[in-house]
Amino acid sequence: MTTVAYLYLGAVLFAVGALGTVVRRSAGAALVGVELMLAGATLTLVAAAAGFHELDGQVAAAVIITVGVAHGIVGYSLVAALGGSR
Repeated sequence: MTTVAYLYLGAVLFAVGALGTVVRRSAGAALVGVELMLAGATLTLVAAAAGFHELDGQVAAAVIITVGVAHGIVGYSLVAALGGSR
């Protein structure tokens, strides 16, 4: 696959995540949409870094993955805690 194909795939992932965040009503589905948006942004950064033969995009992708993991842990535990108290 070419770099442009990876960039298109990242854009599609980001768009699907944005649509899922806006359309879905539950908090869990909105968090999944945000995670898809983070995955799309990460793929785009890594593809651009590979296309330009630089490591900056890969370092930024590692930071995004770390933030995504923290977001997932905090977000899903908050949804589980609030959903179980009703």
